[in-house]
Amino acid sequence: MNWKILSIIVLIIAGVVGYAIVNQQTPSPAPIPTPTPNGEKIIRGVGESESSFLIQKINLDSVEGLWYNADPVPRPEGTPRTLRIGDDIGYTCEGISEKLTSIDFSDQKVTFTKIVGERPLGGCPICLSGSTLIDTPNGNINIKELRSGMLVWTSDSLGHRQPAIILKIGKAQVPPTHKMVHIILNNGKELFASQGHPTADGRIFGDIKPDDIIDDSYVKSVKIVQYDQKYTYDILPSGDTGFYWANGILVGGTLK
Repeated sequence: MNWKILSIIVLIIAGVVGYAIVNQQTPSPAPIPTPTPNGEKIIRGVGESESSFLIQKINLDSVEGLWYNADPVPRPEGTPRTLRIGDDIGYTCEGISEKLTSIDFSDQKVTFTKIVGERPLGGCPICLSGSTLIDTPNGNINIKELRSGMLVWTSDSLGHRQPAIILKIGKAQVPPTHKMVHIILNNGKELFASQGHPTADGRIFGDIKPDDIIDDSYVKSVKIVQYDQKYTYDILPSGDTGFYWANGILVGGTLK
């Protein structure tokens, strides 16, 4: 065989083998997930769902439907809810919500705009321990025993204590690894809360440190502890703040 032809064949074989080795040793980069675009427009009609909200009726200035919030765990039949321009469905654990931005009554269509925010610190759920006692006009009642329509004490935006009706109840199933913040105040009051649950002044319990002030009392100790129950709980009282007293401590809520 002509040595020149043989050399060419050897070079071709070597090139093919080398290409195969390089491609075998160099894995393809993992695809980069496409982020949810902030401001994305979504158009929906009657009978369609957007996130956890099922549209049942489109009015001139409002949208009626059922709210199936994934966290806290919803009632099987959903919760009746009315949205108006500017209302959002409620942030998911991924930090994404949809705000109602327009209503086309003639075409029976509505437009939602995606809003990308911060994920809750410590993940979801962001509720309170099942051992929490809630202040009500009828005395302290365990949060697990409360029902929509019952009365609790709330605080208005001026700090006035007043009775309020429970509008929603939240019950969220938690994984076995769920951690809670155990807060003890100098006045002896204490509370177990998820790290992302809000205080009445806009902070979250996961950010609280000893010597901070909560509800006019200094924090004595803060510990992250293992939660030993299957569910966490939250409530939404009527009024302009959504605040309520948990174990005698004024807190915010996560429901809308």
